[in-house]
Amino acid sequence: MPLAAEPDDAHEERENQQLLITTKGGPGLEGLVVGSYCHDVLIRGGRIVGETLGGAAAFVSNVLDAASPQGAALNETSPFVVVAKVGHDFIYARAPASARHPPLLCSSPTTSFHAQFSETAASAHAPDRELRRVRACDPIYPADLPDRRFAYGLAVGVAGEVLPETLEQMIRLCRTVLVDAQALIRAFDGDGAVGHVALGDTPYARLLPRVAFVKASSEEAPYVGVETTRRQCCVIVTEGRDGCRLYWDGGEAHVAPFPAVQVDPTGAGDSFLAGFAAGLLWGLSATDAALLGNFFGAAAVSQVGVPTFHPKMLQAISK
Repeated sequence: MPLAAEPDDAHEERENQQLLITTKGGPGLEGLVVGSYCHDVLIRGGRIVGETLGGAAAFVSNVLDAASPQGAALNETSPFVVVAKVGHDFIYARAPASARHPPLLCSSPTTSFHAQFSETAASAHAPDRELRRVRACDPIYPADLPDRRFAYGLAVGVAGEVLPETLEQMIRLCRTVLVDAQALIRAFDGDGAVGHVALGDTPYARLLPRVAFVKASSEEAPYVGVETTRRQCCVIVTEGRDGCRLYWDGGEAHVAPFPAVQVDPTGAGDSFLAGFAAGLLWGLSATDAALLGNFFGAAAVSQVGVPTFHPKMLQAISK
C-alpha cells in the first residue's frame, strides 16, 4: 500500500488516492467522532496537581476545530459530529475549558481517570504515569449514532465505550474509518487500572479489513500485532520524540518528529490522529498527513489538558 504518490507513477497515485478522505459525488465531507469526554485528575505524591477536561473526543475535536476555516485561515476541511456520553456531573459544558460539541447526557456518571505520576519524575506531568479509570459512563451504542452517511469516522474510545457493534455501525455509515487502538485493546482490572489485551483476541479483530487506519502508541503496538494487522489495514505507530512509523502490506515509512518540551503526555495520540485525519482531508499523502499529526501531537504535550492552538502557528503550517 503506497503512502506517497510519485508524480510520474500513475499507478501509485491511484493507490494513494484510496487513502485520502475524499467524496466526489458521495456524501459531503462531514466527519463522525465517537468517543468519551472525561474528567482527568493528575496526581503526584498523593496530591492532586491538576484537574481538566479529557477524553479522546475532546482532544480530537479540538484539533479538527483548529484545522477548520473557522479555527484558522487554513485549507478548507469539513464539519463533523461528536458522539460522546457524559453524566449530569459533567462540569465542562460551558467555558472556560468547555467541550465545544455537546455530549449526550445519561444517568451514569461521567468517565473519569486518575493519572498517578512517579515521585521521581522530572516534572509533575512527566510521562511515567499509571492510569486508573475511577468512573465509567455508559457505552456508546449503534443507536446513538446519527443515521446518515459520513465521509470519515474516528473511533477514539478510551474506556471501552466504543462497542464492537458500534464500530461496525460506524463502518456502515462512514466511507473511511480511522481507529485508535486504545479503543480496541484497553482492559481494566477491579481497581480500574488500565491494561491491554491482544487485538487478535477481541471481537474487533474481524472488522480490521474494513478499517482504513489503526493508530497505536509504541507501548500498544505489541498488542496490536503490527505484522498481522498491516496485512489488513494501514498501521500507524507513534513513537513520541522519534516521530512515527506507518506500516502497510508490503512496506513502511518513518516520519520525522516535531520537537517539543513535554509537560503532559495526555492526549498526544488523540491529537496526532486528528491531525493525521485533517491532513488527509487537505489532500495530503499519508506520510505528509502523518507529519501534520506529529505537529499536533507535539503541540498537545506542551500544555496540560486540551491544548490551545495559536492562530499564527496554524497559519504557518498551512503554507
